[in-house]
Amino acid sequence: MRVLLPLFLTGCATTPWGTWAFTLELTAPVGDECATEINSNFTGAHPALVATTTDENWTASSEDSASSQLFFGRIEASGQGSMLIVGSEALPGSQNEDGSWTFAWTGDETSDATATHASGYDYSVHTENSQSLRIKGTFNNETFTGDYLPSTQSLASWGESDTWSDEAAVYVGDNGEAPVGTYLFLTDAAGAEVPANNGRAVYDCETAGCTLAVESTCSYSQVISGQLTEFTGDDAAWTEDAGQPAGL
Repeated sequence: MRVLLPLFLTGCATTPWGTWAFTLELTAPVGDECATEINSNFTGAHPALVATTTDENWTASSEDSASSQLFFGRIEASGQGSMLIVGSEALPGSQNEDGSWTFAWTGDETSDATATHASGYDYSVHTENSQSLRIKGTFNNETFTGDYLPSTQSLASWGESDTWSDEAAVYVGDNGEAPVGTYLFLTDAAGAEVPANNGRAVYDCETAGCTLAVESTCSYSQVISGQLTEFTGDDAAWTEDAGQPAGL
């Protein structure tokens, strides 16, 4: 796991300006981890069922660990707040009422696409993706302890006509463009799980237009600590590329 930005801050009275050596623990991430939510109006459809073992005598476990990541970062004044700089990346920061500091940045992007046919077929897809890093912690004189909190979120939603004409089928086909069968399944008469689909000659959805939305979120919390160094100015330039990766 390659981590670039890290840090949080201070409960001490002085401002924590300077070059810090940080260690980030990657051995045991905790938190909400990852979750996916699927919403649709496809009649009788459901997400894939998760198979579970029924053998009470069977157990399995695994555990991984790795050495911490070591990197340098400097904290500088920036207007009414501060800036944490690690290599070529920067996180704006501000001090909280309890004396701790929070450095954070969120990057996001969205996209929309539509397609229509004059005979009555409509299709749309909307996506949103964001990646956040929030670092919060406390400085005590020349040491720092806190939490490194990365998270990601993605949303993809589709809208499509439930039925369409032979003319539109030349471009669309007999099954729709929305990836219904990737996320939704139907239970057939024999009890088997079969992928759902949007067939052009069948009313598959509860309303005139079929909808499918898939939202995924991942969030983690990891321990980070720091030690203030005496490197300043030109003497600290080499720290931009110095450090050790986690593990081997």
